[in-house]
Amino acid sequence: GLEDLVVDDVHNHLGLPFLNVGERCNIAGSIRFKKLMMAGDYATAMDIAKHQVEDGAHVIDINVDDG
Repeated sequence: GLEDLVVDDVHNHLGLPFLNVGERCNIAGSIRFKKLMMAGDYATAMDIAKHQVEDGAHVIDINVDDG
């Protein structure tokens, strides 16, 4: 959506404001993700998002529009 995202109380290890955005779920920027989506392998594509969260992403940027 186009709504504002208000993030309170998200800080990095130095105590500075920081929002980590996972951007691997993008068919324009990830060949692997695109192949998974085109093959209908949504469970494995979802694993990519899950791993980003496990690695510290606060938000996942998902793009399935290749323009």
